[in-house]
Amino acid sequence: MADRMKRPSVEEAFAAIWDRVAPLGTETIATGEAFGRVTATPLQARRDVPGFPMSAMDGFALASAATQAATHAAPAAFRLVAPVYAGSWPAPLDAGTAAPIATGAPVPAGADAVLVREQAEIEDDRLLLRRPLELHRNVRQTGEDMVAGREIISAGTMISPQAVGALAAFGVDWLEVRRQPRIGLISTGSELGGIGEAIGDAGLIDSNGPMIAACAQALGLPSNFLGRAADQTAAIDLLLDGSDACDLVLSTGGVSAGDLDLVRGRLEARGATIHFHGVRMRPGKPILFASLPDGRPYFGLPGNPVAALTGFRFFVVPALRRMLGLAPEPGERIRCNAAPRAGCTLILRGRRIDSSTVDCDLDQRSHVLSSTLLADCWVKLDESGEAQAFPLVARL
Repeated sequence: MADRMKRPSVEEAFAAIWDRVAPLGTETIATGEAFGRVTATPLQARRDVPGFPMSAMDGFALASAATQAATHAAPAAFRLVAPVYAGSWPAPLDAGTAAPIATGAPVPAGADAVLVREQAEIEDDRLLLRRPLELHRNVRQTGEDMVAGREIISAGTMISPQAVGALAAFGVDWLEVRRQPRIGLISTGSELGGIGEAIGDAGLIDSNGPMIAACAQALGLPSNFLGRAADQTAAIDLLLDGSDACDLVLSTGGVSAGDLDLVRGRLEARGATIHFHGVRMRPGKPILFASLPDGRPYFGLPGNPVAALTGFRFFVVPALRRMLGLAPEPGERIRCNAAPRAGCTLILRGRRIDSSTVDCDLDQRSHVLSSTLLADCWVKLDESGEAQAFPLVARL
């Protein structure tokens, strides 16, 4: 492992990741499948919305000019004609007529206002107005919501449910999005067994594998658990050999300084480039970042569960954002009751006291997973004492 002087700071490590991870390619998908995907190009509306003058209310369509002299004593009178419903195109209105109209229906030519049904006075099949009705009253104008050709969504935007609705309404049937990264997960350690498996008196349940898979699931990204490798070169090589279909590979364990910490050596044996091995932080100091020979990023996360969790949260998540063409995630400046440590960034479990203050009086040891259940945020505390809060569970 590189000596202490060569370990990057958290910010330097983040910059190394951002510089060496490239956005993935693109694919074209249907708008109905776009929720949670990231746009690769700007999207423009392909139709005016509304596409025609549209009634905003159930009521009566008529020419407003014919009402301008209306008074209580001398009302304007309109002969009623066939009603207009949404989805049908109406005939033009003759002078002196009014058409019952439904919300969302096209306003007929010859009409420019709608009197709401609740205000209507009908006598002998005639509509009477005893006061003027202003031009365009209760009429949605063409392009009022959106004009064809206007940019709706910029590149690098995650599609929300409301964006799906807007794209559909504005005539965008297909869109180009970033391909979703496929994440390959490896757990290392001869002592590990799966959930529900017999592990023996000295064994440990592999909690990192399902936990990191759940982190990927929270991001809406697919992951593939490649398996658990014993602390043997052949076992690690076998799982690395099976990772070719993954865009990003990560392992937990095997990156510290012990005799059985074999991950770095197996990466170097296959020609990977190690960008850093160890970061000036706690927990998670032994974290490793490398590029496989074909350029795919590889993260070696520490085996202690909180160290693995923080490694994913603060290093793998930025890499995934970069692959998706998203901007870096900003932190929120806060105050906390933890003391900074010289030459080291602390990643702390915290509980919010109010909108700008976080209590970090929790068990911060890297093997203590139970304190994450009491936390509601992470606090990144640098050596200068500047503190930033981040959501406990990352979202893209």
